[in-house]
Amino acid sequence: MEHQFVAFTVGSEEFCMDISKVREIKEMMPITKVPQAPEEVEGIVNLRGQVIPILNLKKVLGYYEEGPIEDKKIILVDAGEDIVGFVVDDVSDVVSLNEEQIEKVPRALESQQSQYLRGIAKKGDRLLLILELDRFSHNGDSF
Repeated sequence: MEHQFVAFTVGSEEFCMDISKVREIKEMMPITKVPQAPEEVEGIVNLRGQVIPILNLKKVLGYYEEGPIEDKKIILVDAGEDIVGFVVDDVSDVVSLNEEQIEKVPRALESQQSQYLRGIAKKGDRLLLILELDRFSHNGDSF
């Protein structure tokens, strides 16, 4: 059985997330900073009357953040019981994957940041890191 995923880039790496969790993809919008928020929290936005936290996925995953975020995208997702926005470099396409194309994260790669990974997908010559969005829910260790 095939599942569909939204593919996007963070730095030079390609990631994807289950399309059923994606609410919408937005161009960058004004973000209100929140005092003393964790480093990975860019701030909050008011979208159609709902306050949504915006996380910088580069910072969450331990990547070096370069340059301004004005030309980046925001992916709004259902993460557990919360709606969260993720700042990503770009959104590329929708990919269909079946379970045979998905492998577990190798134990040698386990780290603080790999806790957010569900697996690694092989699609042709592409390797896509699959995010497990429920691990981003407001459980005290992410925001």
